[in-house]
Amino acid sequence: MELKLGLNLPPIIDSRTILLKAILIPEKLPDLPVSFDVDESVGGIQDNFMFNNSIYGDCVIAQQAHFILRLEKYEQGVQIPIVDKEVTDEYFRQSGGADTGLYMLNAMKEWRKHGILIGGKVYNIYAFAKAEPLDHTQVKYCIYLLGGLPFGMQVYQTDMDQFNAGEPWHLTGVNGAFRGGHGVYGFSYKTQHNDCPHCLTGWNEDGLTCMTWGKKQFIEWEFWDARVSEAYGIVDNRDNWLGDSPVDVEKLDAYLKEITGNNPNPGCSFPWPRLFRPA
Repeated sequence: MELKLGLNLPPIIDSRTILLKAILIPEKLPDLPVSFDVDESVGGIQDNFMFNNSIYGDCVIAQQAHFILRLEKYEQGVQIPIVDKEVTDEYFRQSGGADTGLYMLNAMKEWRKHGILIGGKVYNIYAFAKAEPLDHTQVKYCIYLLGGLPFGMQVYQTDMDQFNAGEPWHLTGVNGAFRGGHGVYGFSYKTQHNDCPHCLTGWNEDGLTCMTWGKKQFIEWEFWDARVSEAYGIVDNRDNWLGDSPVDVEKLDAYLKEITGNNPNPGCSFPWPRLFRPA
């Protein structure tokens, strides 16, 4: 199977980017469950979509499409159709019509400001914040509280070989040729148990699962630490975080006003699943 890469590396560094740790209130964070899966929480997702990432380097927009599928599944109770052309149209709009890949930070800004047109409706987000990939607790909170996280990674030939062989992504000491950058959506994490009946024999079950190239792919934390270069938490709709919540909305609003110079967009018109945050 042909696999295309399309994340321009290295990541753009913008000092204005909001940090996830700056808008989380530690004393209000709920305890993390040992394992959590967004798909199980929203009632199951049928997602084996490539979104043309076998033809074009549109992985950065494809990761956003995978995210939107989960948002709408909870809100409507049914899975909305997202066609390949909608993903590639947005990709080429941002790339200027050339198949050159995208910088993830720029695409996150476009998602917030302009959104993605799907089925005649624009889907955008209220805000995004930079997570620290090496802080696994932050990563887990993005999945547990915020419904997942888009991330960017470096890909080597051995990684593509493992994917094609149906193996979890794990380090072997041999990388092979560097192939490029890739945008991926993470939606589940788990912790290995000695008595786990579902353990993958021979693999470390500590890690997370992502959606990429039309498949669910497990990633060991050691591999994650070596490959992932950037990750973001998404605040979809500010109204869901008003009141006594672990997300400091007032601080988030202040950051956004400073960055944008005016009132930011209100986020998506549909509510974020409250299932992902404590009552």
